[in-house]
Amino acid sequence: MKRCIVRAGIGVLAAAVLAACATGGEQKVMTTDEAIAARQKLMKEQGATMKRIQDDLKAGQIQPIAADAKKLEETAKQIPALFPQGSLNPDKSRAKPEIWQKWSDFEEDAKLLGSKATMLAATARTGDGPKTAAAVADLGKTTCGACHTTFRGPELKK
Repeated sequence: MKRCIVRAGIGVLAAAVLAACATGGEQKVMTTDEAIAARQKLMKEQGATMKRIQDDLKAGQIQPIAADAKKLEETAKQIPALFPQGSLNPDKSRAKPEIWQKWSDFEEDAKLLGSKATMLAATARTGDGPKTAAAVADLGKTTCGACHTTFRGPELKK
């Protein structure tokens, strides 16, 4: 029985390798403009999500915060891929060169956002308003604020 499972697993792995080779195993590389547009869209979505969280918190609606925190957790995983090397354009983006100079710090900030959002979701599910408020404040200060201070430049002039 164990041999059948191992052989089946090897077969699936081999098929995946062959499929990757057949397609060249390549993913489409985003242009700078595509990367900027995609990350700006994601960041606007995250900003809207944070606003909903703040609004729910002010209204005493604690439970709905969990779903929005889950959304932040998921979008945090996408952040590094939206900043491919060289996707810098000071006329269109507030991204600072420090992102690529301190890449491991940038990746850690994205991971921290995900883990803080996970904690916020768990706290919100308890319905405890004061603890949820503290988790929201912590998330905003230690993730959004810290990353923006280090890696986001001033408003663009229009």
